[in-house]
Amino acid sequence: MSMVKMSKFNLLAFDYDRSRLLKELQEFEYVHFNNLNDEKVQSVEEVSGNELLERVVPDTELLQAQEELQRVSWAIELLSKYEEKKSKLKAMKDGVQNYSFEEITEKGKDFDFKPIYAKLQDSQKIIDDAKQDIQNSKQRIEDLRHWDGLNIPVKDLYNIKRSFIQTGTIPNKSIEELKMELSSFEDVSLDEMSQEKDVYYVIFAGLRENRRRDMEVLRRHGFTPVTIGANNIVSEEISELSKVIQEKENEIKVEEEVLKGELDKLEDLKVYYEYVENQRLIEEAPENFRTSKKVNLIQGYVPTRLLSEFEDKLKQILGDRYSMEAEDAKKDDPNVPIILENGKFTGAFQGLTEMYSLPKYNEVDPTPLFAPFYAFFAGMMVGDLGYGLLLFILCIVGLKFFNLREDFKRNVKFFMFLSIPTMLWGLIYGSFFGIALPYKPLLDQTEDSMLIILISLILGGIHIFFALGIKAYMMIRDKDLKGAIFDVGFLYVVLISIILFAASGPLNLSPTVKNISKWVMIAGIVGIFLTAGRASKNWGVRLAVGLNEVYGLTGYIGDFVSYLRLMALGLAGGFIALAINIIVKMLFGGGIIGIIGGIIIFVVFQLFNLFLSYLSAYVHSARLIYVEMFNKFYEGGGKAFKGLINKPKYFDLEKNENK
Repeated sequence: MSMVKMSKFNLLAFDYDRSRLLKELQEFEYVHFNNLNDEKVQSVEEVSGNELLERVVPDTELLQAQEELQRVSWAIELLSKYEEKKSKLKAMKDGVQNYSFEEITEKGKDFDFKPIYAKLQDSQKIIDDAKQDIQNSKQRIEDLRHWDGLNIPVKDLYNIKRSFIQTGTIPNKSIEELKMELSSFEDVSLDEMSQEKDVYYVIFAGLRENRRRDMEVLRRHGFTPVTIGANNIVSEEISELSKVIQEKENEIKVEEEVLKGELDKLEDLKVYYEYVENQRLIEEAPENFRTSKKVNLIQGYVPTRLLSEFEDKLKQILGDRYSMEAEDAKKDDPNVPIILENGKFTGAFQGLTEMYSLPKYNEVDPTPLFAPFYAFFAGMMVGDLGYGLLLFILCIVGLKFFNLREDFKRNVKFFMFLSIPTMLWGLIYGSFFGIALPYKPLLDQTEDSMLIILISLILGGIHIFFALGIKAYMMIRDKDLKGAIFDVGFLYVVLISIILFAASGPLNLSPTVKNISKWVMIAGIVGIFLTAGRASKNWGVRLAVGLNEVYGLTGYIGDFVSYLRLMALGLAGGFIALAINIIVKMLFGGGIIGIIGGIIIFVVFQLFNLFLSYLSAYVHSARLIYVEMFNKFYEGGGKAFKGLINKPKYFDLEKNENK
């Protein structure tokens, strides 16, 4: 249950030391820079008292690093097209390589990228040019095939001295009318070469002196001129173009083999990509600083536990050529970056916190607070021993026999932890893939639905009261005892008294209990009404805020009702599994074919129901956490810690266990 404690530093260092300083701090890993050019960050004047500091202008090295990154990315993408594709199962089993930052730096620094890039560029240019030639040739063939029946050279066709020759298209609907009109002329001919869709490709011949007359007739019937893009006999030109296509395809195959021969460098290219990306971060970092002509002002954060190591690092790099002030980061500083550290169980649920929003530095890490509830709720929603056991086995196999990336491994652990309460609730419900276990269950989903509803509401009450307790703890921690009493204490009083008042009848409690709970409830409501707006000096505003808070108590009815989904989803999944089993049992009475069909239906639909059950549990458990729990004490909006080492795109980075 921890958010890493941070220390803030202000560092003055000479400009000529900046490059070496950043490289060394990158190896240190855990340093986060404030952007002193951001208006939301504490102003430079407040930090230094010096209004003459200016922005740091990025060096040309940043642009070079960005361009190099684009080139490497292009090279990787190019070679990856020719990489033998693995099945998803084999890819998961093989996983990705692990590298330390030092290994990436050493390999990347010694890697000679230029000749490889030049070679890849040459081959790709030949391939691109060849593809363009193929495309052009195919287009020419497509244009020429309409005139394939023309058995004289095209250049001769257009150069007949006394004749007027026109090639083009005529709409299908107009061809007969045109023929009819031309039949009255003795000195013309119209040859149909081919037909496509709605037009005929035709060659018209007439005398030159009648050109005006003939063109008017052709235009009237929708004639569109088309020039044949050839000189020789069309069929011969098509044949030559086909040869060009074949030659270019062979060129492509040759160059593709050249590219495949470079696949052994793909791993090195990926390492080099990570190296260049880290170099880019170094060159980009000064954009966060302010500078005079000679001195840089650097502000940032380091984990408090590493502060002395950070100071030792600065002395080692800069000697006595720097000045630094450091202090514990202020709780209300919105710029403090957040690092969450959780154990094996709670760490698996950290992704849910990150998906919602990281906590601010003055909040608590909610992960260990909601993780047990989330797992318990999800288990109750699925509630089947078979489903939980199957998921548990799959997760164990995945973790043991597959080399998974860290993020994916965390997700697998997450579902593994969900499978355990699923098995527990499966034992409580006495359900194994919807089949009743051979003992009387503690809770029978078909007979004890009202009891399950009551348990769901009780769990909801515990969850809500726990969330309010966290709010009270945060107020007491921040020495706001009045807030804890007025905003949480009165709310506890009201909710508990409402529960006692409502339960006094069904539980046959004495009238005294009912009467006391009623007056305590009224007192609590009055307390909320009078104290909710205490921050304002205006009594009108106070009363308005108080009235709004009292009205907001009705929202707790909806909060409690939300927990009925614990019962509803569990029943839904259980009844679907039961329905599948009934169908399978019916099929088993139909001989060998029925048995085979029953087995297939059982496997397919039970797996589908397992998927739906866990999907629903994932979504609705998250809703209970985000909506019913977080709105009581958690706001979020924290900044993620951003160091000088990039999270690898192609590999997993080995963690420095000493930090």
